[in-house]
Amino acid sequence: MKKKTWFAGSLAAVLTLGVLVAGCQSGKEAEKPADGKAASSQTQDKDKPLAFTYYNFDDDWQPAPWGETVTTKWVQENKKVTIDYVPTNGNAKQKFNAMYASGDLPDVIALGTGPELDRMISEGQLVALDPYLDKYPNLKKSAGDQIININRSSDGKLYLVPDWYVGGDHLNGNGGYAINRKIYKEMGSPKLETLSDLESYLRKVKEKYPNVIPLEVGNPYAIKMMYSAFKENSPPFYVSRMFYQDGSVLKPITEDPAFKEFVLFASRLFRDKLMTQDVFTQKTDQMVEKLSQGKVAVALEANLSSRARVPNSKLRAQDPESGYEFIWPVHKDGLDKNKIYPNYTGREGGGKIVITKKAKDPERIFAFLDWATSDEGQAVLWFGPPGFLWDKKDENGIPIPNDKYKTMDKAELDKLHISDNMMAGNATWVDLAKVAREKLLPEAQRDFQTTQQVNVAWKTSMDITAFANTNPQGDSEEGIALQAVKDIFDQAFAKMIYAKSDDEALAVLSKANEDMKKAGFQKVIDFVQKKWQDNLRKINGK
Repeated sequence: MKKKTWFAGSLAAVLTLGVLVAGCQSGKEAEKPADGKAASSQTQDKDKPLAFTYYNFDDDWQPAPWGETVTTKWVQENKKVTIDYVPTNGNAKQKFNAMYASGDLPDVIALGTGPELDRMISEGQLVALDPYLDKYPNLKKSAGDQIININRSSDGKLYLVPDWYVGGDHLNGNGGYAINRKIYKEMGSPKLETLSDLESYLRKVKEKYPNVIPLEVGNPYAIKMMYSAFKENSPPFYVSRMFYQDGSVLKPITEDPAFKEFVLFASRLFRDKLMTQDVFTQKTDQMVEKLSQGKVAVALEANLSSRARVPNSKLRAQDPESGYEFIWPVHKDGLDKNKIYPNYTGREGGGKIVITKKAKDPERIFAFLDWATSDEGQAVLWFGPPGFLWDKKDENGIPIPNDKYKTMDKAELDKLHISDNMMAGNATWVDLAKVAREKLLPEAQRDFQTTQQVNVAWKTSMDITAFANTNPQGDSEEGIALQAVKDIFDQAFAKMIYAKSDDEALAVLSKANEDMKKAGFQKVIDFVQKKWQDNLRKINGK
């Protein structure tokens, strides 16, 4: 799962429907320390201000300055914490490399995927967090041993606070197939369960609605999501990583018979103009605009529950019969529909928050991050502080929207940027809080995004935690080979989709397989294979 994409846009939906926190502590309860050791530290430091610099390795993350929102102002006043965000200047990697080369690293860095974590660990730039785990126990409680252990470095130490980890039995996801309800009804509401059903429906839509896109895929990755329909227990994650699982052995995805079938199917849809023709060039807002105009019969995208939320609201406001609705993922004839996974979940978290040795008070920074990932911290950072939009909790511990919330214009509410500064996210906590609150609302008022997640997306997500942190370091032999292989595969994938015939698509596939071998892909697979098996041992407590 890409960092933060699963919840992009969801806060507006959450707040619009008054989705507030489940199980958060009251402000008075939050002052109580977890144990004796924490008590002495917290008592000593609670009035001592803490300020630190923070760099997010994500150009799309541009929060409001600390202290300028009701949320961060509350944290500043009640937790005595101020964060100074270091801007990326639109090029996070370049800015990071410059800071690293100059030795002027910020106190805290929020990383995504990439070699930076291993680089900083190997060069001794990060603070090991193990001494703080028992003293400040919220992370251990919320994430659990499995998530903590899977995030440990090869030296056995923990150097990061996972961001948007997924604890418990919950799996998350935002993607899948959605139908245009009005078009679907006008077409007679045909069965849409198999790939054959889907292709037949798309062809009929093209004939009856010449100005409608039969299948809108937002981007090249969305095309890859169709791979999941051709094989049980095979999420698009495998296509992204260019391998597939054959029992206990990993092999190149280009040698998977199911991938071959998928390529031929997707290429046929494209050349028959049943699929988005600008899929390799369009921007997200262009896809959203198509959805908003109702010019899409079926949509497929990894973050569709979010992307289609506003378009769905607009269309239903104009016509209650219109809008979008998720369907169960389609599958190849003969496969078990309950083993088809267009979504996947890595419990380890999409982000990695690290404390550098430049920090003057790493323990207190960890204590703050530990609070942030607690029930109270998630409540404040995601839904706003107590006394603002809620005052009391219901019998299930879910804060109840107050009169201020109920009378506030929702457009004005969006402008408050309540959750801009969210960090150390606990995906399970936020997801289940949303669900609990949704159940209190009349069906007509329930949030589209949450409803589609509960009904379909979360149920069609596969746990791929065993593949956590299995990418080789970028400057290693395997890492260099991986980049070369990825370039080959990405170019070949586009050519396969653009192919004028099945024979042309298969020729491109065959050449890509050979070129990837020559570029050293087997070394990459061997590396991932070992890491994967090591992770399985960690997960199984061995």
